[in-house]
Amino acid sequence: MKKSESGQVLVLAIIVVGLVLLNSLAIIGGANIYSQNTYYSVQSTHAVDLAEAGVDKALASLNLGGSYSGDTELNLDNGSVSIKVTSPNQSSKIIESTGYYPSKQNPKSQKTVKITASKGVGYAFNYGVLVGEGGFEMENNSSINGSVYSNGNISMSNNAFITGDVFVAGGTAPLSDQQNICSSPSCSDYTFGKNIAGNDVLDVAQSFKPSISGNINKISLRLKKVGTPSDIVVRLMADSGGKPDKGNVLTTGTLTANLVTTSYNWVDITFNSPVSLSLDTTYWIMLDTSSNNSNYWVWSADSLQSYTRGNTAWSSNWSVRNPVWTSALYDLDFKTYMGGVVTSIIGAPGVTIGGSAHADNLENLAISGSAYYQTKNNITAAKYYPNSTDPLPANLPVSEGNISEWKQRAQDAVVYTGDISSCRTTLGPGKYVGNVTFANGCNVVINDPIWITGNLDLNNNSILRLNSNYAESSGVIVVDGIITMANNVNINGSGTAGSYIMVLTTYDSRVNGQTALSVNNSTSQGILYAGLGIAHIANVSHLTELTAWKVKLDNGVTINYDTGLSSPFFSSGPSGSYSIVKGTYQIK
Repeated sequence: MKKSESGQVLVLAIIVVGLVLLNSLAIIGGANIYSQNTYYSVQSTHAVDLAEAGVDKALASLNLGGSYSGDTELNLDNGSVSIKVTSPNQSSKIIESTGYYPSKQNPKSQKTVKITASKGVGYAFNYGVLVGEGGFEMENNSSINGSVYSNGNISMSNNAFITGDVFVAGGTAPLSDQQNICSSPSCSDYTFGKNIAGNDVLDVAQSFKPSISGNINKISLRLKKVGTPSDIVVRLMADSGGKPDKGNVLTTGTLTANLVTTSYNWVDITFNSPVSLSLDTTYWIMLDTSSNNSNYWVWSADSLQSYTRGNTAWSSNWSVRNPVWTSALYDLDFKTYMGGVVTSIIGAPGVTIGGSAHADNLENLAISGSAYYQTKNNITAAKYYPNSTDPLPANLPVSEGNISEWKQRAQDAVVYTGDISSCRTTLGPGKYVGNVTFANGCNVVINDPIWITGNLDLNNNSILRLNSNYAESSGVIVVDGIITMANNVNINGSGTAGSYIMVLTTYDSRVNGQTALSVNNSTSQGILYAGLGIAHIANVSHLTELTAWKVKLDNGVTINYDTGLSSPFFSSGPSGSYSIVKGTYQIK
């Protein structure tokens, strides 16, 4: 090899070695940076964990009762935390918790978690219009921008229009087929969902025999709760040797925990799929829970076992291979409701449904989506599904127990006696014994809960606005009498997205036939609720959400549905302990 060639090889070798060294240094440097980033990420995670532990500590302290405003510093594993609790209103708390890793004096990482907590709960309003057994009447040119679910018949006059899907549930018999209701002094508490005398009493079942054959549409149970237990899966099961048959679950439903309060009340449960029951055949209503000695359930029970067509049993685990069921010397309070009358959606010339239509009978309709039915007459649809099963009844999202607790909280605040007939700058919280009338142009800031024993009249251009301190939370006004909203009435939340005022009447139109809620040419960003009453909507009214036993829409009325109204959180809601308001978690 020549010297020049040898020198070139040496130079080339030096370059290659240099490149390898540079690459190695880059890899080592990158690994070091990655290691540092990983270290910082771990530190940050520790700080967040500490801050969230502080939130848990604050919630636990608030739920022990008394007052809790926070801690300057708490030493925890791997660090410390400081907690600050403030009260924007009487029902809510803002918790700011800062985690320091490894210490507050010399933090390598510091993170703050901020949440809003309240004793309230969220309620799901899944339809622009939700109607009870009274049904729904739409006059000429009226429209709904959203979906409609009705437990009673729907009639739509000329050119009425619904943009979404329409459901009419199969008719429910007005009276229960089977029931057990204890009478004093034989009423007892049957506790489950916790350890009792060394036994985990978790799964409880009541059997019954229907007096007719047919579909079961819903059941009602008389319950109360201790603490804040979670929702319960309710199973309807066949019988096997006098016990629930784990291999033959006929259908399931959900017992929504926020509809149950700390006092006994009846709660409706509907099932996820229909099922037909046979005359004089034994079936079981079974509730499945987990064990929690702080958050559990109590079922009203008859210690005399007066119900002759069934009995009660409990198990620690119904789903194991060979479950053990133990008889209980009680009959639990329940009601079962079977299918009743045929229900319909009946239209007229120009009537259109923008989505799909579901009902036993469909008549005189132009349906943009699919038609699901047993019988039809003069309808058009994109697709047809004859012999479809009727929709099951929908539960109204507020229970009698919820209303009772709102009333109690209002009464606990302060009681005013005498009619109000002039403008007020603020109203509530409290109970108002008498009528409340706001004259034209009143602008009232609302602090909930409010209970009005008489009527509520809102005259032209009146505005009800929830106090801005409520932030994401919502408020409620309960009225025992009739609610009247005149022209251009506005019902607004706090100004923060997700906040509403629910104006609710307990007036029972089924008894006297009168209208419980009248709305005339108003714009409401609130929730209007008449679970036992007739709601009459006149002129061009723009509403966010409407729930009533029966709804009547006059000519040209439009209801716009706010699609974000799936779970407004009521700060004065019925709940035994503080919990985090959904959507308020912030980290910084």
